[in-house]
Amino acid sequence: MNQILQVQENRRNSNPVDTKKVVLFFAVSIIIFGLILLGQGGYSVYQRKLNEKVTPTTPENSGNVETPEYTPIITLTKTDDNKVAINVESEIALSNIIYDWNSGTAETLDETGKTNVEEFIDIPMGENTLNISVIDSNGKETKKSELFTLEEQKPVIVLSVVGNNIKITVTSEVELSYVTYKWNSEEEKKQDMTTYEDRTKFEKTIEIPKGQNTLKIVAVDKNDNKSEQSKLVEGVPKAKTTTVVKGEYIHFSVKAETYNIKTVEFEFNGKKYIMNTDTFGQTKEVNYKLKLSEGWNYLKITSTLQKDGVDTSNTTFWKYEYKGQ
Repeated sequence: MNQILQVQENRRNSNPVDTKKVVLFFAVSIIIFGLILLGQGGYSVYQRKLNEKVTPTTPENSGNVETPEYTPIITLTKTDDNKVAINVESEIALSNIIYDWNSGTAETLDETGKTNVEEFIDIPMGENTLNISVIDSNGKETKKSELFTLEEQKPVIVLSVVGNNIKITVTSEVELSYVTYKWNSEEEKKQDMTTYEDRTKFEKTIEIPKGQNTLKIVAVDKNDNKSEQSKLVEGVPKAKTTTVVKGEYIHFSVKAETYNIKTVEFEFNGKKYIMNTDTFGQTKEVNYKLKLSEGWNYLKITSTLQKDGVDTSNTTFWKYEYKGQ
């Protein structure tokens, strides 16, 4: 009985101590938990502030804005003389321009340091695509391609008979390289057009040989376009003039082989005379004499024949010192 009472007494004495321990435990736990939560909240605020300093803010609805790269402006223009004008405008200094026709052999134009360029290149015959590559000083490449059409334009040959001569006229849209001409099977004569100031036109007048003859003309421009033309013409033979002195007179004779003489004009010691068919009629021979003066005498004789409206002339000069009888 005393033991039971002793146990109960011990229980009454131990309960307050145990309760205090439990309360103290829970209080400490709550404090620790509160400190943990407080620490996490403070760290979150700190991290957010740090992020605000590192990451820049962007205006609302601004999106991703990028500065565009500058591209040179390339303009290709066909000129009246069948060239392409290449114009390039750039804000950045250029290095060079590379071009080719139909992706063939490339040519390079050195344009170092320039920002505005104008170059001219020839257009080939037919349809051709010009490819342009512009490279600036930063190594950036800008390309452009364009189709150009140039119809074949051959030189134009015109042959016109003037008297007993024939006039050769060659015209061309582009510069001529050379012109050749020849009579019959003779060796051709070549005229290099590089000596001409105007290389788009060639003119020459040549005498027609006696009898029937074929004249062949060949004209070639700098693009190797070739034109050929042949013409059959008949040259009127010239009259033959002879002179002889007999005493105080000089006698001259004009003789034609085939055609009648049209006119005989002569100038003797400064005086001019004209004889025609009204004077001597239809004839192949004309004879005349002139009286000499003491001292030097000068005589110039021009005879003209005609066939089918074509005149051919021959001129002879003569001088003689007459000392009198």
